[in-house]
Amino acid sequence: MKQFNKYILFWASQSISQLGSAMTSFALILWTYEQKHSAMAVSLMSFCNYIPFILVSLIAGSFVDKHNKKAIMLLADSIAAICSLGVLFLSFGGNLQVWNIYVVNLIIGIMNAFQQPASAVAIGRIVPQEKISRVSGMNSFSGNLTNVLSPVLSAFLFSFGGLKIILMIDFASFLIAFLT
Repeated sequence: MKQFNKYILFWASQSISQLGSAMTSFALILWTYEQKHSAMAVSLMSFCNYIPFILVSLIAGSFVDKHNKKAIMLLADSIAAICSLGVLFLSFGGNLQVWNIYVVNLIIGIMNAFQQPASAVAIGRIVPQEKISRVSGMNSFSGNLTNVLSPVLSAFLFSFGGLKIILMIDFASFLIAFLT
């Protein structure tokens, strides 16, 4: 039971972090569309995220198998958080440009290619076999809740505080997950 309690804490902190990251992703779409008024500029954001993810995923799984999963997850999440902080600082300085977001999405796509398999293996190690179906349900619940809530919360907060407030929330959510 103790292992499952560890998982619940891990799941809760990761869910909060994923909500923060998803809110940032949506806010960056809003910001980019506001800047460029172009669906192509927005679609390039997804392209810059998923192409590196797909390509790096080809080697990331075997890398993760041979290395410390916790360290990989912490490093990947930390690099993604540094990227969000970079966007925040550029935004505060009035220097944020769309190409900066493309670069950030490239880096985050690469980090996700390592973080996701490391997380999957870590879950398999800390969750007792008889709780795996429960974990699947919990992950499905939090993922779907994030998909529903992140655009609504992000759009609401974007209309009041702009991109900066969402980036600060994302960084706070990262800290919650990292410290947990």
